[in-house]
Amino acid sequence: MTKVADGVAVPRDYYDSDEADGFYSAIWGGEDIHIGLYDETDDIREASRRTVESMITRLGDVAGKRVVDLGSGYGGAARVLAGKGAHVTCLNLSKVENDRNRKLNAEAGLADRIDVIDGSYDAMPFDPATFDVAWSQDAILHAPD
Repeated sequence: MTKVADGVAVPRDYYDSDEADGFYSAIWGGEDIHIGLYDETDDIREASRRTVESMITRLGDVAGKRVVDLGSGYGGAARVLAGKGAHVTCLNLSKVENDRNRKLNAEAGLADRIDVIDGSYDAMPFDPATFDVAWSQDAILHAPD
C-alpha cells in the first residue's frame, strides 16, 4: 500500500462508519463538520455557520469563482459559497458524506452549481489550476504529508 492509500483508508473508514455519521448528523446537524467560532449562546450549528461566513468574508466576492472544497464533508460551506454565486467542486473521501452532500445540494436547488467528487486531496483527480480558490476546513489534519 502506498503512503496516500494508507493515509486515506483510516479517515475514510471512520467517516463512513455509522457511529461517525450518526454523531455528525445528529449532534453537529449534518451540514458542517468542523470547529466553529463560538459565543456564549451558540450551539454547534450556529458556530459552524459563523465560521463559514467569516471565511467567505475574507475571500470577498465569490460570484463566478471556481472553488475546490478539499475534504468537504456534508458540503455545508459549498452550499453557502454556491448560494453566493460560486461554482464549487467538493472533493471528499467519504461515500456516506458525499451521498448526503449530493442530496442536500439537490434539496437546496444547488446541484447544478456543486460537483461532488469521491476522492482524496492527496491524489486530486483534476488539475488544481482549474480553480480560483482552494477551501478547506478541519480536513488537512488527515493529510499524511
